[in-house]
Formats: sequence, structure tokens, C-alpha cells
Amino acid sequence: MSLIICYYGKNGAVIGGDRRQIFFRGSEENRKILEEKLYSGEIKSEEELYKLAEKLNIKIIIEDDREKVRKISDSVVCGEVRSLGIDAKRRRVYATKGKCAIVDILNDTVTNQTIKEGFGIVVLGNRFLKKKAEEELKRTAKLFPMMPIQQIEDAIKEIFEKLKWHPTVSKEYDIYSVNKYEKNFEEVIKKDIESLFKYREQLRKQLIDFGKVMSIVNKIVKNGEIGVIKDGKLHLYDDYIAIDKIDPNPKVFKVVDVEGNFKDGDIVVIENGDMKIKGTNEKVTTKYIIIHK
Repeated sequence: MSLIICYYGKNGAVIGGDRRQIFFRGSEENRKILEEKLYSGEIKSEEELYKLAEKLNIKIIIEDDREKVRKISDSVVCGEVRSLGIDAKRRRVYATKGKCAIVDILNDTVTNQTIKEGFGIVVLGNRFLKKKAEEELKRTAKLFPMMPIQQIEDAIKEIFEKLKWHPTVSKEYDIYSVNKYEKNFEEVIKKDIESLFKYREQLRKQLIDFGKVMSIVNKIVKNGEIGVIKDGKLHLYDDYIAIDKIDPNPKVFKVVDVEGNFKDGDIVVIENGDMKIKGTNEKVTTKYIIIHK
């Protein structure tokens, strides 16, 4: 859904990018039909997009809050287009004064990296937007190496203004520029990509932990006989355990302290979430959480 325009040359580097993300939900066949019409330029407004999506029974969600370009330092800018599905595919452009790099990333692996020097323009985006942006750039881009950075920014802004009618481009966009040369350009790129891989690893761990927590929550006992009182403590039956907290790695117990009016031999039950002595309304409490084993 993206449009990113990056210039690099002897006068510095400029990068601009829109903020739009569009999510599709529905049959794969109909999604492909919708995407083809969208990327070919056949769909010319958000209204047309919503109408066709409804006709194809595809739910679409449009968000305009993803910053696709950024300034890494006072000498390097970066932009990224991506496709997230079973695999995460990313193409990044990094630029400094007189130099740029295009990096392809599949999940946690750099599959290709190209370094270019001198001056040039890189356009990333769907084929319709890319073609339109390149048509606009033909008129002015050859003069970029002789322009002040601010004037190049203005020229790129003008292209975004001309193309923001298209439903794959947000009305707002971001522009960053630098006018310094980064002597450790490739090292900066390496560290930035490493930070992406670390973030993905942290995200994986968070998702695993979330899955563990939800598994525990789903196992909390709502009803049933759970154990018997022996020596003033609750001894849980084989099918149950007690945990100290809802956590991916809780402490586990088979015998726990309880409070209430009870005697050895009493059967403890849980009824609609309340712990009681079986056959009575005597409530029993514990600081632990009882779950299915």
C-alpha cells in the first residue's frame, strides 16, 4: 500500500513516505481480485474501494498511523515497505549523502543488499503508484543534484500532494532529510537491521507468553470437586493443581493453605467460581488459583 520516494546525492539525502495500511479479510480469491484492481489503478477512490470490497464480501480496515520513513541519525534516513503474512517480507532503503542501500529481508534473514554511490532516486510502492511517481520525477529529478535540500523536499512533497487522491496513499506523509555523509554507513545499516531482528524475537516471546497465560486462564476451575482437607490443608486431586499467579511460568502446588470453617476429611468443591465445603455453604478461601492440570 506504500509509496516511498528517496533521493541521495552530493547535496544530501531526502526520503518521503505515506502512512497508510490496508488490511483485507475474506476469501483469498476475492482478495486477489480486489488487490489487482487496486494496484492497477482501476479503483480511483476510497468510496470505490469500499463498494467493491462489499460486493466481493471482503472486509477492509484502513489505518493511517504507520510511519514508514524515519531519520536514524543526522546522517542517515531509512524507509520500509513490507508484506506481512505467513512470512514477513520487507524492502528497506537507507540513504546518506552520496550513497544508498536497498535491503531485502525475509523474516529474520537479509536475502539481498545492494549499495549504490553517486546520486539517484529510489521509489518503492505498488506498481501503479510507483509508475505515477516516476512520471512526476522525470520532470524535475535531473535537477535534484543542483538543488538545495529544502527544494528537493518541496518537490517530493508536491508529488505526494498530487497522488494522495489514490486510495492506497494516506493524506498525511512524512519527509526527512540529511546533508551529512555517514562514513560507517554499512555498519549503521547492520545495527539497524539487528535491532529489527531483536524486536521480532521479543515479539515472538511475548506472543508465546500470551499464549501460555491464555491457556492458564482457560484452565481455571469453575465447577467440580477439587480436593480434600488433610492436616488442615487442601490436598488437591490428581486432575488439579494450584498456582501462585497468572503468569507464563507460575509456581505449582498440590497442597495449599486454606482459610475457613472446615475439618479434616471435608471435600472441597468449586461452584460457579466459589470454593466451598461440599454439602454446606461454608466458604473456603486461598491465595492460590486452582486450575485443571
